[in-house]
Amino acid sequence: MTPESGSSQREEVLRRLNELFAEETEAAVRYLYLAATVKGLDRATVRATLLEGIRETLEHAQTIAEKVIQLGGTPKLRIRVEVDDGLTTGRDAIRTALAFEQAALDGYKELLDLAGDDVVLEEFARAQIATESEHVSSLYLLLDE
Repeated sequence: MTPESGSSQREEVLRRLNELFAEETEAAVRYLYLAATVKGLDRATVRATLLEGIRETLEHAQTIAEKVIQLGGTPKLRIRVEVDDGLTTGRDAIRTALAFEQAALDGYKELLDLAGDDVVLEEFARAQIATESEHVSSLYLLLDE
């Protein structure tokens, strides 16, 4: 898809990319909060995973912002972050992270559906789906359920 592509499809893709930009940024803030509030014996292990999540989600957000610019748009960041007060167990922190990683995976699948015949956008979405699928799988393994 080029900046000159059909405006309706282009606008829908840009809207979805900006939503993903916000979701990835929100996820980084949530990871930060979870890393700060995780307690218990598994704090060191879980906290390291959560801190890595911050780095990864911010990288994803930056990549999405670049994609928006490549498509002739302007990155728009409208975030809404609400977190529960108090400390959390490692298991609950991983469950929370799993929920927003699954939401990101679903969002990239929606982007893939919007890609149409734009091979570059399709490949971008597929790469993000693969990355998010790995994140989800890794978090599931930590839960050992």
